[in-house]
Amino acid sequence: MKKLGLSIFVLALVSLFSLESNAKENITVDRGIYFHSELQSYGNWHKLKGGINVWRPSSVSYDWQPYKYGRWFSTDNGWYWDSDEDFGYITFHYGRWYYDDYYGWVWVPGNIWAPAWVDWRYDNDYIGWAPLPPYAEFSIGIGISFTNNFHYGYNYWNFVSYNNFCSPNVYNYFASNKYKYRIYSKTKYRNNYSYNRGRVINRGVDLKYVRERSRGNIVTRDIKRVDNIRDLNKRDKNYVRSYEPFNNRNIVDRDKRNDRSKVEPKNRTKNIDGNKISRDVRPQKDTRNKIYRENRPKVDYRPKIEKRNIDRPTRQPELKPRRNNQPQRPNNNRNTPNKERVKNKRKR
Repeated sequence: MKKLGLSIFVLALVSLFSLESNAKENITVDRGIYFHSELQSYGNWHKLKGGINVWRPSSVSYDWQPYKYGRWFSTDNGWYWDSDEDFGYITFHYGRWYYDDYYGWVWVPGNIWAPAWVDWRYDNDYIGWAPLPPYAEFSIGIGISFTNNFHYGYNYWNFVSYNNFCSPNVYNYFASNKYKYRIYSKTKYRNNYSYNRGRVINRGVDLKYVRERSRGNIVTRDIKRVDNIRDLNKRDKNYVRSYEPFNNRNIVDRDKRNDRSKVEPKNRTKNIDGNKISRDVRPQKDTRNKIYRENRPKVDYRPKIEKRNIDRPTRQPELKPRRNNQPQRPNNNRNTPNKERVKNKRKR
């Protein structure tokens, strides 16, 4: 009896350990924004292996999956997913989705906004999409790159014909599971992410091609960005509202500027002696001109003009040598030359 109880206890521990090991995957996330307060009422938070916090929606059906209940719009930022779910304004525009064997679909937080984080497949008859895994990272100039050799199976993709691609209830037109494998094997993979004016662009399948195949059944909208959740309920047929917190806008540009700030200053930042100024002791902008004015060499670049002498030159009388080496004195008698002339006349 004791052996039976011990064996049952060991089996229970093994089963519990297997469930925990399946629930914890080695996932790393950089600079995540968790939106705890916004998502708390729509699901639960869990911690995976490595200390990564993930969110799982509650009150969803067993066959629920991301990017299912909503519709597609064509915008200036590419294909925009307008979700019908209350939590969709966050989870389908930030972060990634991951299918865990224990929890099912969980959302991995992220901090960069995009119209939709999905992969694309297409052919002449069908177009399909699947959520990007957390191993897909976005970088400026490169787009999407994968840090791990990972991909979803064909069951995680949604395929629809071009005529119903922009339908309001697009999930009603999904291809059934028994045809997914055949469609998946015939379609081509497409990934076209770019960056422009501080925004991530998800072009996906080319708009002109989709418009030709759908015979013009493409709905276009403008995106109006708001930083208040209450403004999301205001709907209009000409635009869709996207939630972007004020302190999270243009976060890609901020990261790019921070990377530039780490670069050492170039040699052009030198003082007057020619020595390089370190970044810590570099003077502020308001004191640079003052320091330069005080330390620069004083050089007069004005053209030099000689002063003209307008006084008449004075003629100095010649000094006659005298005997006995006596110093000679100037003759101040102005009439001396005339007296000599008179004497000479008298002698004649």
